Amino acid sequence: MSQVRIDQKEMEEIRKKAEEKLNAGKPAKKNNTNVGTIIFRCVCALIAVAYFVLLFFGKFFMDANGEFLSSINPFSGAENPNNWLRLAGYAVLVLTISFVVRFFLGKLINLKKVSKKFNVALVELLANLVKYVAYLVIIFMLLKAFGVNTGEILAGLGILALILGLGVTSLIEDIVAGIFIIAERLFDVGDIIVIDGFRGTVVSIGIRSTKIADVGGDILTMRNSSIGSVVNLTDRMSCVATTIPIAPGESIEHVEEIIKNGHIEKIAEKSPKIQGSPIYLGLYNITQKGVQLIMFIAPCNEADRYDVERLMFHELKIMFESNGVKLGAPIPFSEED
Repeated sequence: MSQVRIDQKEMEEIRKKAEEKLNAGKPAKKNNTNVGTIIFRCVCALIAVAYFVLLFFGKFFMDANGEFLSSINPFSGAENPNNWLRLAGYAVLVLTISFVVRFFLGKLINLKKVSKKFNVALVELLANLVKYVAYLVIIFMLLKAFGVNTGEILAGLGILALILGLGVTSLIEDIVAGIFIIAERLFDVGDIIVIDGFRGTVVSIGIRSTKIADVGGDILTMRNSSIGSVVNLTDRMSCVATTIPIAPGESIEHVEEIIKNGHIEKIAEKSPKIQGSPIYLGLYNITQKGVQLIMFIAPCNEADRYDVERLMFHELKIMFESNGVKLGAPIPFSEED
């Protein structure tokens, strides 16, 4: 069974066309946005706005030393604040700061100029770290507000983490490997890589595992510590090598004369995905049956590799047949690779 040589962009276009054809004639679906989620976000936004208005401007229309304002203000230094109000103030303040930081980190990922300089996986990791730190801060503030000694809890957690660490060495290996993957920028989210013969696009890089999706949408999840040799195809410009079989008895001088007459340069005009003009490398091999194999290469982006490959086969076949050159028997992909 031959390998399916198709790019992810093409597969997405095929799926899109199939969905359009399937939905043709059907009434358009209404936008089923989760109303509950929208209401929840609006309520959270109103609470945050109200909190900061009271925090900065409440002293102009309320008693600044009163129990309410002094309790919701974490910086008031009140000796006997209302624990529930103080906790609510902590929660709103920390969650708002966390949301703002994660919002700007998300915008940072979407900026192409910035994403080229910074590791996207690192930014995503920072966003998740900010979220979990915010939750931990709220938990410890809750305990502290009710008189719990958080210092002893932290010391106990450190001992517990040491004990657990001795029993989950594989998890620690995955975490360390994930940190090195991000720090050394072996690959990033959106890169096309090959791991153990699996070619796909990196979907996410987590602390414990990495997910890679092929053109069919199948996702390979690998433990970070199990990732060995990696071929990152996105770091450089790719080249498609196309081997054309020329029938026995055809003059190689005649074939090369056709190529020199400029016919090959016209192939690049057929598709903007070819980055420059294809290059003729010469006679590649001669089979036992006398079939002459000649090779061409065409520079392109890795994401367009298979599309350019099919275009090269198509255009070269037309070029030779239109000039009276007979082609030989087709060469299987396995023999080419």
